Amino acid sequence: MPGDVRRRGLPLVLLLAACGGFEQEAYDVVLDEAEALAVPYSCTDKTGEKDVTTTGTGGPSGLAHHQRWTVRADEFGATLLEMPDVVFKNHLGTDIDFDVGDVGLDVLEGTTSTEGPFQYINIRAIPLEVGTGVTTYTLRISIDNASLEDDAIHGTLALRGIRAAGLGSDAEEQEVCTSTLRFTGTRVK
Repeated sequence: MPGDVRRRGLPLVLLLAACGGFEQEAYDVVLDEAEALAVPYSCTDKTGEKDVTTTGTGGPSGLAHHQRWTVRADEFGATLLEMPDVVFKNHLGTDIDFDVGDVGLDVLEGTTSTEGPFQYINIRAIPLEVGTGVTTYTLRISIDNASLEDDAIHGTLALRGIRAAGLGSDAEEQEVCTSTLRFTGTRVK
């Protein structure tokens, strides 16, 4: 009998705790126009005795300057970010598509909805010549607000590429490049 109470009581407590919390918000997002046209980047070459870092601006990001993003509640208090298909140009002008062939919404998994900042991640690995290594791209979106229910949001969208020689535990980083864009957004009511 006591086992029945625990078995039925826990799901009820979890259900009640989830009620009334964050469910969904939509935002009209605007990328920083100057940065979106000439994306700032930083690259570190790790092939020499000392790391050498260069900074500069690349070409256009390839992303729409005005977008609609939707943040939804997910399991266990986490959130998901839905945004238009991401094809981000890296600092060399190469298109990095996180879901090749799919032109629908991209869905990025994120952090909890209880307090900010909020982080969303998508990862794609692209093999180099067979058996020589891989470049791993990470798209990270950071909404720097304390709450997802604020009327205005701001943050950064960053593309990081790590080129590594070798595979598995023998892989060795050769170059790390990061491109970063700022954005602002207003909540759709």
